Amino acid sequence: MRFGMCMGIESPERVKMIADAGFDYVECGFCSLSRADDSVFEAFKDALNENNIKCEAANGFLPKDLPIINGDLDAIASYIENGMKRGAEIGLKKIAFGSSKARNVPDGVSYAEGFRQLGEFLKNVVSPLAEKYGITIVTEPLRKDECNIINTIKEGTMLAVLSGKENISCLADIYHMIGEGDTLEDVKQLKGSLKHAHICNPVSKKGLKRDFPQDNAEFDYKAYVDALEFAGCDTCSVEAQCIDFESETLLAGKLLKSL
Repeated sequence: MRFGMCMGIESPERVKMIADAGFDYVECGFCSLSRADDSVFEAFKDALNENNIKCEAANGFLPKDLPIINGDLDAIASYIENGMKRGAEIGLKKIAFGSSKARNVPDGVSYAEGFRQLGEFLKNVVSPLAEKYGITIVTEPLRKDECNIINTIKEGTMLAVLSGKENISCLADIYHMIGEGDTLEDVKQLKGSLKHAHICNPVSKKGLKRDFPQDNAEFDYKAYVDALEFAGCDTCSVEAQCIDFESETLLAGKLLKSL
């Protein structure tokens, strides 16, 4: 298993902290990657080069102002291509398709119609662009309080299968899994379908939504990672909140490498 750390490209100084903590790659926000000023992107790219690490993954695929269902697919395609073009310069290989606000089924549209449009979007808009830039899209199931469609890893896999494209797969995120009742057995049953994962301490006691993993006593991280490896997933990024990025990144890197 190779481990990454999520960060915003607007804070390039964090790249060195991630590399120093022993992480294998960086994961950034795709929206920032697509829309950031050139100076912000270049500073991020320079930090990656200086620290000999790549930004292999991205999350936050689509912003809320680019809704998919009954949306402007040409505008979305232009936005995606701009981000992927920049991603090609920094080693981007996987993009997590969470994007709760952009993929929500709006009032007046049935669940079935929403699901169909999402599948067509991935097949006809996203997959060809991803193929052009050598990228895999991983559908990210989200808790129902965040999104009204694709809430479990099995639903995420069904959406990927519906697209009929090899470069559309699924992601497992322990925070969302726990919220929706997904189990490690569910992860194992989806062997071959999970291509990326997110990890955190899902039972935060710091008043945060979810913490950086810091200690094995918090949660059975090894069981989660073992299930991912059994399923054939080879990358897993820390996606969480923290109070002190540098010190908590260092502890998270040490913990995950010990697994």
